[in-house]
Amino acid sequence: MRYLFILAFVFSFTVMAEKDLKEIDLIKLHVSPNQDAKIFTFHGTPDLFTLKKIEVQKPKERILKKLKFVSDDDKYAVKLFDNSGRHLITLGIGNPFYASYEHIGYEDRAYMGGPVSANNLSIAIPIELNPSYLIISRRDVTGKFIDFQEILLPQ
Repeated sequence: MRYLFILAFVFSFTVMAEKDLKEIDLIKLHVSPNQDAKIFTFHGTPDLFTLKKIEVQKPKERILKKLKFVSDDDKYAVKLFDNSGRHLITLGIGNPFYASYEHIGYEDRAYMGGPVSANNLSIAIPIELNPSYLIISRRDVTGKFIDFQEILLPQ
């Protein structure tokens, strides 16, 4: 009797599991330096970003080194959306308007960098993602990201 109960129990889960299976296409969110990616290049100031170009090519390692998902250290972030408004990915871009010193001889300084008024920056996303617009966000004094600019992307 015990074996019959176990067999019926397992069979019922097997039937229910087959009914709920769906095929899902997964997209890798990290970009490899060995594969083509979409590279978005911007010119930015603390209050305005301008899209300069979009290229499909292998990303340089210096671009990939700066890209990551949003962390507590990021002052700016880029959110990408498809044409139906579905959020695809959010990338933290740090603070592109603060230049850090990386030279020997500055170790005794209290600050290892300084503000800059404008900067060029690039982000790389997987070629499978097809965003139609992106939103630039800036972290406010309370630590929350506030959207301040929407950029429509050419299709």
